[in-house]
Amino acid sequence: MSRGVHNALLITEDSDSSDFEEEINNSIAPMTQLLITLRFYATGNFLITVGDFGGISVASAGKIVKRVSYALAFLSSRYIRLPETPEEKMELKVQFYGLARFPKVIGAIDCTHIKLQCPSKEYGELYRNRKGYFSLNVQALVNANLEFMDVVVRWPGSAHDSNIFANSRLKARIELPEFSDCIILGDSGYALSHYLLTPLAHTTTNAERLYNESQIRTRNVVERSFGVWKRRFPVLFFGLRLKMETTMAVIQACAVLHNMARLQNDPQPPDDIENIKQLLSAEISEIEAATQPQINSPAQALRTALIMEHFSVL
Repeated sequence: MSRGVHNALLITEDSDSSDFEEEINNSIAPMTQLLITLRFYATGNFLITVGDFGGISVASAGKIVKRVSYALAFLSSRYIRLPETPEEKMELKVQFYGLARFPKVIGAIDCTHIKLQCPSKEYGELYRNRKGYFSLNVQALVNANLEFMDVVVRWPGSAHDSNIFANSRLKARIELPEFSDCIILGDSGYALSHYLLTPLAHTTTNAERLYNESQIRTRNVVERSFGVWKRRFPVLFFGLRLKMETTMAVIQACAVLHNMARLQNDPQPPDDIENIKQLLSAEISEIEAATQPQINSPAQALRTALIMEHFSVL
């Protein structure tokens, strides 16, 4: 992990020619800058605490965190990516099928809120989410190993999950013929389509109940991923008090580091089992108030066919 990060730091050394950056480059080794930044991610504390830890000023700590976060985010294309080969897609389908016997799934999608300080007086209210605090609404597609395959870090907290997906490159990519035999799972806040399957608002048959149970249990990997991510990097849980561009870079950098940790089989923070059970129980109630009804649509017909062909014989 450190080799890739170290290389990224070296690549960006020439990107800023300010006197301060020159001083940093000459006095603080890239690895030390990395450790200072990781300290910030891991503690969720203020920059003054990180500065005290590294024996540097708050201004220096802030610029180091910004610089290293951009360097880590630069690695996104290497560590955060969709499956490309038929073999990679098949491996994902097998892994997801092993969770709750839902066929053809390659990923689960959802959004999570990362707390912010009010960005500005003029546009601040755009970032206030439905729970009343300021945030960025971050979209992620994850695989069965809790790894991020796509992350979108740019939408304010007031943005709806379905609107973020509708305007994402992920949607354009997943609609290409190369993913024609693939499915992603989302909650009832997303619009049902031939490639994005959501829960049924009402179930009447045993097959439909099995479909909903399998869909919810399979999709739960995205909630678990968010939980592990925020426990591994508490700064995402407690919130960020940085400029917006740096905040986005920190979030993206933490996603890269999370995937690195998963690939290295780094021990993950323990799951909050009771919280997961509550989420699963609450999901049933939320489905009753589905916000994206799809009546007699081709996507609904596809979902019905899947229920009849697969879940009715389980």
